[in-house]
Amino acid sequence: MKKVLQYLKDYQREHFDWRLYVAIAIFAAVCIALNYRFDFEDSVIDSYNGRPIKWLWMFLFHAMPFFIVCLILFAFGKKKEWLTSTNYWIKFAVGFGLLSLDRSFYGFSEWLQHLPRAEYHFVIRCVNWSSSLILVVIPMMVLYPFLERDEAKNFYGLSWKKFDAKPYLIMLGIASVFIGIGSFLGDIQDFYPRYLGSGANLYLRTNPEVSEGWLVIIYELCYGSSFISVELIFRGFLIFAFTRTLGGYAVLPMVVTYAFLHFGKPLGETVSSIFGGYILGIISFYSRNIWGGIFIHLGVAWLMELFGWMQR
Repeated sequence: MKKVLQYLKDYQREHFDWRLYVAIAIFAAVCIALNYRFDFEDSVIDSYNGRPIKWLWMFLFHAMPFFIVCLILFAFGKKKEWLTSTNYWIKFAVGFGLLSLDRSFYGFSEWLQHLPRAEYHFVIRCVNWSSSLILVVIPMMVLYPFLERDEAKNFYGLSWKKFDAKPYLIMLGIASVFIGIGSFLGDIQDFYPRYLGSGANLYLRTNPEVSEGWLVIIYELCYGSSFISVELIFRGFLIFAFTRTLGGYAVLPMVVTYAFLHFGKPLGETVSSIFGGYILGIISFYSRNIWGGIFIHLGVAWLMELFGWMQR
């Protein structure tokens, strides 16, 4: 835990500027307020589900906050060379291109249409959660040698070198207290456990010989696998791929972009994602490793599920 606290102290000493942070906070607050007022992602972008143009919408939706925070950094004189860097723009296109593909791809729905409707709902939800392993993780590992020829081979933080799980166990224990308290709030109770919206009840109705326990395990494993790609993109790619042009300031545009990923979830979860993303981003930046973030993210996700079950 001391090491984590030292990371946080070092980052504040090297990068903190209250005017910069206030400007970014105002931008993030305005975006959050507008989204929860007009429900932009759910009512506008999701209306294009199953259509190729959704990829473009998702690209603009996630790339915009990252780019604007970079402009804020530029305006405050922190980092300027990124604007004319070919390296920056290639990685910008690749990273947000893959993220948008992951969030807009509908091919699996088409390929599984032959399944009985009662089974389709559960299967497609499990496939959609785990599909990012195919759509994001594998492509990034294939592209890594071409995008990072001059960098140490840490594979955007997926290397196991020097990983110590103890600090993250402590952090997860602290987080569990706040998750337990938050589970008494109505919006969280309405959203979790995610399993209840998986369509498992329909699957069991037509397959009574299947134990529900197995469906819970399958669903939660697929649900958990999605956080590997989340950490790889946000704490891995959006930090390590941009340190050459943004340095440690790469953490800041990542944080606001990460908040956008939570639009559509309870407001408290979106706000907390800013603080969580900031801390995990700093840890990732100094440790050169994202396994701590994966560990925390999986733990928090499954704790939310657990407390959701307990509240019901």
